[in-house]
Formats: sequence, structure tokens, C-alpha cells
Amino acid sequence: MKITQRIDPLNLYLYTTIFLVTQATGLFLSLAICYILQDFIWDFVRMALINSFILGLSLIGSCYLSQKLIFAVRLFYIAAVAFSLILGISIISFFTILFLEPVLFIYYDRGAVSFLLVNFLFIIALQTISLGLIFHREIMVEKEKALGRERYQKKQMEMRLLSSKVNPHFLFNTLNMILTLLKQPAKAETALLNLSDLLRQNLEQAEKRDIPLSEEVENVKKYLEIQSLRFGKKLRYTILGECNFSIPPLIIQPLVENSIKHNIRDVSQLLIEVHSMRNNADNTIIISDSAKRVDPSMLEKGGGLAITKKRVENSKGTFTIKNGEIEISFGL
Repeated sequence: MKITQRIDPLNLYLYTTIFLVTQATGLFLSLAICYILQDFIWDFVRMALINSFILGLSLIGSCYLSQKLIFAVRLFYIAAVAFSLILGISIISFFTILFLEPVLFIYYDRGAVSFLLVNFLFIIALQTISLGLIFHREIMVEKEKALGRERYQKKQMEMRLLSSKVNPHFLFNTLNMILTLLKQPAKAETALLNLSDLLRQNLEQAEKRDIPLSEEVENVKKYLEIQSLRFGKKLRYTILGECNFSIPPLIIQPLVENSIKHNIRDVSQLLIEVHSMRNNADNTIIISDSAKRVDPSMLEKGGGLAITKKRVENSKGTFTIKNGEIEISFGL
């Protein structure tokens, strides 16, 4: 895929302004000197415009070069290189004009030399102002980029920290559950295999910002299979929806775990449903159970529910609890 680099509008505006100002200044100075000498000479005006054109291009070149080198070398050296470039081009321009229009330096030597000197000093002043603006702008832009990177890294660290708070809770609960199955070797072996798969997936996904919904659903199925071995017919589950989109890892699983933890002992049978869908505005996941005890006030107590909500919101999603169901949505 071909990548095209966009031209910075501010740079284009700055360089255009520099060029127009140098040409206007050259024309004005040549006319002013003609007025002082009380003799309008077209060749003198043409010489002035040629000099201004050359110095204008050299000034743009020095500004462009300074912008590219601003974070590579010290500002003092950049300024020295930019000044040397203007000085060198000015000397070349002088000899070029001397070669093209030698008569001007014979009959109008004072006017020609005065113009070249004044125009050179003006270009140096304009260069100083331009470099100051460029240095200030580039430094501010770099600071904004650094702050943006710092905010991004902080959010990523926060996401990983929140995720790491969920993983040990799940692991300890699952290991305790497997202990209760040791008298049933076949079930214990199945549970250990599922747990092994879950741990492997969690390790692989630990550094990922997003994973496909299908991978999360597969992990949730393995978790529910483990819990079904423990609770038997007392636990049933249904997973609906074939749409696939990206979500943060370990989002659905702690919610399912929370439902089992708080409801399984108080009901004759617990049905857990996970339903994913896609509409015109959002990708949505609904997690519900037959007990329907989850309430918004539970978020104030912290724990897995509040942690998952914060992780969803850090990923620019919404987390709502209504009618005993949890709804998670991410924009398309």
C-alpha cells in the first residue's frame, strides 16, 4: 500500500509568506534607492528582484533544513548552519549579479552595494524571526506528542493492572473447585485440561489490547464447562450470536464468574446467557442470569464488577446494568 505524506498547511503558509515578503521587500528597496538616486533604472529593479528571489529560496531552504534538524543537533549549531547557508548564497548571488549586470556596479555602485547590504540584513532578520517561530512550534508539538504517548502508556499500564487483578481471583477459585473433584479423576482431568487451555490463552493475550470476541467466548465456554463439572445440572448456560468484533481480553469471563459466585448456592438452577449482537450504532454484549440480582449499587463496592466496568470504559465502551442484566457496548 502506497503511503502519501501530507504537507503541513502551517509550513506551506510560512514558506509562502517568507517568499512573498522577500520579493515585496526587494521591489520596495529597489524603488526606494531609485527614488533617492532620482533615476529609475529597470535593470537595477530587475537585479534587485533576482537577488530577492535567490535569497528568498535560500531562506526557505534554511528554514526547512532547520526544521528537519531541530531534534538531531543543538539549536546553536542549527542557527550557525542556517546563517552560513544564507551568507554563502548571498555571496554567490552577488557574483552572479556582478557577472550579469557589471554596468550597474560601475555607474550605480553605491546604490547596488547599498541594496545588496540592506537586503542581506533584512533576510537575516527575517530568518531569525522564522527560525524562532519554527523552533517554538516544533518544541510545542513534540511536547504534545510526548504527553500523548505518556497518557497512552499510562492507560495501557492501568488496563494491564486492572486485568491482573481479575486473573488471580479466577485462578484461585478454579483451583479450589478442582480440589473438590479429586475423588472423580475423569472430571478432574477434564477440568485441569480446560484450566490449562485457559491459562495458556490468558498468557498469550496478556500483552494484547484487544482480542476477537470469538476468542473470549471460547474462553468463557471452557470456564463454564469447568464449573458445570462441579455443579452439574444446577448450572446451565447459553451463548448466542455469531457476530465477531474486537473487545478487551477477559471482559465477559469475570462477569460470568461473578454471577455463579453470588447466585449458585441460592437457586435450584442457574441459567447464564451471553448474547452478542451488532446494530447500526454499536457492537453489544448482554450478560444475564436467571437470578437477575445484579444491581448498579454493586459497582460502588469495587471488586471484579467495578474493575471490568473501568476496563470497558478505558476502551471507549459503555457498561450499564439494567433489569438485572449487564450490557456492554462498543462503537462501530
